[in-house]
Amino acid sequence: MNVNPTIGVFVKPLEAEFGWSRSVIALAVAIGTMLGGVLALVVGPIIDKFGARWVLFVGFLLMGGLLVAMSGIVNLWQFYAIVIMTRLILQGIINLTNQTVLAKWFVLKRGRALAYGNLGQRFGQGAVPFAVQMIITAYSWRVAAAAMGVFAWAITLIPVLLWMRREPKDMGLRPDGDPPAGEEPQDFSSVTATKTPHKAEVNFTLKQALRTRTFYILLTTLCLTSFVNTGVNFNLIPYLSDQGLSDSQAVTILLVWSFTGIPAALLSGLLAERISVQWVIVGFQAGMVGGTLLLMSVNAVWIGMIFAFFHGASFAGSLLAQQVILADYYGSAHLGALRGVVLPWQMAANAVGPLAATMVFDIRGDYTVILWAYVAIQLSVLIALIRAHPPKLGDRSNRD
Repeated sequence: MNVNPTIGVFVKPLEAEFGWSRSVIALAVAIGTMLGGVLALVVGPIIDKFGARWVLFVGFLLMGGLLVAMSGIVNLWQFYAIVIMTRLILQGIINLTNQTVLAKWFVLKRGRALAYGNLGQRFGQGAVPFAVQMIITAYSWRVAAAAMGVFAWAITLIPVLLWMRREPKDMGLRPDGDPPAGEEPQDFSSVTATKTPHKAEVNFTLKQALRTRTFYILLTTLCLTSFVNTGVNFNLIPYLSDQGLSDSQAVTILLVWSFTGIPAALLSGLLAERISVQWVIVGFQAGMVGGTLLLMSVNAVWIGMIFAFFHGASFAGSLLAQQVILADYYGSAHLGALRGVVLPWQMAANAVGPLAATMVFDIRGDYTVILWAYVAIQLSVLIALIRAHPPKLGDRSNRD
């Protein structure tokens, strides 16, 4: 779940009503995001041990209430309190849970499963900001905030209670929907699946993973990627508006950007099952470099659409591969704890990304410097990922 593009829709209305600068708004997001990373250290092991149903239910319940409460803010401290709590829950509970639980259910089909799971995110990343902008145009940003909260409740609470389970063995199954070992398939539709030997997943403990060099390469690249991606996503709508596009044109470009990511994420997931996820993420990361260069030349709708197609596909494919790579490299048995270690650092970068971009804007009046910095960072990430080879359990060559 990524709400930075949606928050970006509120930036100019908040500027207009309260006179707050973009960096002041982004600072609230940054604080909440970093606290969410700390919370993930506690939540990750809980998910591994007890499952995610009630953790996720409480998270969505609070999230909806906070969004409704945001519609009534009248001063800065209220805005900070609500946004900080919203980001704390989103990053420390909801995102961590979603990424961890799904990876536990699939091994052979992990890439496509995560891709299907991301369809809602890709849809929402474009459709929600578009709908929010339409509500703001027709009514106000306050009505839009309340509508987001009610919508969050409507689509999450009941499904989480009814269908969320921790892992396959809770239902007497193995990953990928296979029956328990030694049990014959109950119908012909499952015969084909059982003819394919189940992939023996290699599971690193947290301690073993932390002793591999690859882990620190991945940690660094995930952090740098988060810094760039959140900076772009948070500022995309204001940036396009600054470039002379109308608000409706800007959210339309965002809509195309997000929907283009749907087939790209599916492609990324399927490729990750057939070739090393390392090379999947390298390919899409190269596309991210080109997409950021395109963003710097957007000054008309048609150029914005080219950016939306190219960058949207690269972003979605890269993000999906990032979600796959930790589980593929280190296994799913201790994935909650492993993500709990990664997330605080990643969320710190996630927090600083929007703040750095808005500070550059407030100082210089445009985003040119930070966009060139993004290109340099993405090139460095590309080089590092080429060296991030899969670790082998017990192989001393992977240790520092």
